[in-house]
This record gives sequence, C-alpha cells and structure tokens, in this order.
Amino acid sequence: METKTRIHFSNKMNELNEQILKMGIYVEEAIKKAIDALKEQNVELAEEVVAEDDRINEMEIKLFDTVSIILATEQPVATDLRHLTGAIRIITDLERAGDYAVHIAEGAIRLAGETYIAPLQQIPDAADTARQMLKDALTAFVNYDVQLAEEVATRDDILDKNHKKLLKKMLKYMNKDDEADIEQATNLIFLARFIERLGDHITNICEWVIYSKTGKHVEL
Repeated sequence: METKTRIHFSNKMNELNEQILKMGIYVEEAIKKAIDALKEQNVELAEEVVAEDDRINEMEIKLFDTVSIILATEQPVATDLRHLTGAIRIITDLERAGDYAVHIAEGAIRLAGETYIAPLQQIPDAADTARQMLKDALTAFVNYDVQLAEEVATRDDILDKNHKKLLKKMLKYMNKDDEADIEQATNLIFLARFIERLGDHITNICEWVIYSKTGKHVEL
C-alpha cells in the first residue's frame, strides 16, 4: 500500500515538474520573440508577446492550485515539502520573467519606427545568456542539481557587466543635445535593465534549487 502511495505521489511531483518546465519554455519563447521583435523592429511580433503573456499568467494560477492540492492531499515531508515550497517561489519568478519579456516587447514597439543610434548586439547577446540560464536553472530544479544551480548563478555576473557596459555607452548619447537620441538611449537603458533583472530572478530560482535539496537558504 505504501509503495502504491509513493508511486502516486512521485507521479504527481513529476507532472508538476513537467508543467514548471513547460512554463519555463513559454517564458524562454517570449524573451526570444521580444528580442527578435526589437532587432527586426517587428511590431506584429512584439504584439504577439504582449498577447501571449496571458498564457503564462494562467499557468501561474494553475500551478499554484496544483501545488496547493498536493500539499493538502499528500502531506509531503522533508525534501518533497521543500521542493514544493521552492516550486511556489519559482513559479512566481517565472511569471515575473514573463513580465520582463512583455516590457521588452513594449520597448520594441516604441522603437519600431526609429533608426538605432548604436548596434544592438549587446542586448540580444545578454538575452541569449539569460535564456540559457533559465533553461539550466529549471533543469537543476527538477533534478535537484545543486552544482548546476550554483554554476548558473555565476553567469549573472555576465549580465551585470553587460548592463554596466551598455549603460556607459548610452550615457554618451544622453550627454548630447539631440532630444531623439536621448530618448532612445533612455529606452535602450531600460531594455538592458529588464534583461539584468531577468538574471536576478533566475538567480532566485537557483537559490530555491539549493534550498529544495539541502534545506539551506543561501544568497548567490
């Protein structure tokens, strides 16, 4: 009887993990689309990102309900309980990451009719780093992989350095008298900031991976 109960519980946990990974894929796709819209100045693609955010928000609510049901019906303990606690926080971080994808898409819409004052490569490169970090952080969560979580968190330094570098570059344009350049530089600074904040949320996920496995709260 206990074996059957454990199998049932394991299946529930596996289903939850799969849904969290699915939500993560939606967020990754949203980030990619938003950045593509920015690079291509594609308003239609950016509007897709904004419209599809409802899907991520709905998954957040659905997954909260799933976790609540497991907590109420399965009475998990130890590592399983910590995994569910971590799941709640990670789901929240994923929803916030989805919001940042929307902010980037909205920025792409604002800038769609303009000629860029400088090459945008730093922003797409940083977004690629963030997307891979997100994928690896969620892999670490479902596999209870502390070592991977710690390694992923170190990559946040790349995003921080990129943000500072772009900020320095944009400030040069803001020191000019051209109002249009100043406005665009301000918008690009905000976009870079959104990606830097993505890294912070992914680092949060890594911290919850470690808590789920060890029971220790760490700051990465």
